[in-house]
Amino acid sequence: MEHMDERIIRLKHQAQSNSQTSTSHPTISQEKVTQSIAAGSIELFQGTMEFEPLILTEYGVSTMMPKGFSTLPKHIAKVKYPVEARPQYMYSDPAYDTSLGFNYTEQPLQDDQVQEIKDAMIGMIKSVQPSADWINDGVKVVHGHHVGYFSFVGPGLGGNIYTLMYFIALRNQMLLCNFNCNEKERRIWMPLALGMMENLKIL
Repeated sequence: MEHMDERIIRLKHQAQSNSQTSTSHPTISQEKVTQSIAAGSIELFQGTMEFEPLILTEYGVSTMMPKGFSTLPKHIAKVKYPVEARPQYMYSDPAYDTSLGFNYTEQPLQDDQVQEIKDAMIGMIKSVQPSADWINDGVKVVHGHHVGYFSFVGPGLGGNIYTLMYFIALRNQMLLCNFNCNEKERRIWMPLALGMMENLKIL
């Protein structure tokens, strides 16, 4: 039987191959993607991807994460995040080029301030990454809490990187989450990353 890490690598390779062609495929709604992730698996054009619950007990939150992802080794994390303000919890695929991070910051945040802080964060990132290609941003209500999010493509190690950042107010402070992958794999990962965001729960 195919191991989950082997399946993730195969799906990634197929996604990169598909990105080189102009062939279009029918797509499913983001709502359906989120529901499928919550149920534990989603049928992609490249195959089936399975998900499992990730519970961050220290934070008191849970989400869904692809099976085959594991804790990012510290020596790899230092390369991917050369600054000290790297996420406290980081998970990645076997190739270490697709990752999911969580950090409970000291930034004060109330639920009704999410829109304001989201706009301020975008302005700050635009000032330090003026060449970034911005994709979308907004505020969604997820399980009764406002989630601010924004995504962009910018330069990184080995090429352009797709980044989705999102955050919620958790006990009056910001829980900051981020997902990133190679821009060539954005086609497959972007709806999945949004689906993981929409499965974030405060326990």
